This record gives sequence, C-alpha cells and structure tokens, in this order.
Amino acid sequence: MADDDAAARQFGNADRPEAVSPPTPHMQIDIHYVDSLPVGRAVMPVETEGHFAWLVVHGHISHQAGQEMVAELNHIVRSGLWCQNWRPPQPG
Repeated sequence: MADDDAAARQFGNADRPEAVSPPTPHMQIDIHYVDSLPVGRAVMPVETEGHFAWLVVHGHISHQAGQEMVAELNHIVRSGLWCQNWRPPQPG
C-alpha cells in the first residue's frame, strides 16, 4: 500500500478522490499468450463488446508482469476511471 501511495504521488494523483461515475457496463480485460502476431508485432489489442484482450507473443512480457497489468487495468475499469462505449452514436 505504501508503494502504491508513493507511485500515486509520483504521478500526481495521490489526492484524487475515488471516481464517482454512473455504473459502467461490465467489461473484462485479459491477456492471452500466443506464438506469433502479424507483421512481427509483440503485442496487439483485441476488443469486442464487454471484453478487451491483449495478445502477447510468448517471451515478450513475463506472466507475472502480464497478470499485474491485467489486475491494474481491471481495477481502473471497476473504479469507473475507464469506460468503454460500444453503442453506436445515437441520433439527435
């Protein structure tokens, strides 16, 4: 917790209140390790309604780092700091 507080101060958000926002649609973030990706890429995002996945070529991100990244991103989503809108633009 102390390390989290120090990191928050370093990036200027230590005093930011918890996000207060309307409920967001359910969204899940995952990481999937693959053998290869197009055009020599090491990572690639894949998004569908309610799901955001990072495809990562084996060996480019450790499993520990990947799991920590996913946990942090899911925390951001659950806290209301990141919201996806999959609905098409509404007229008027």
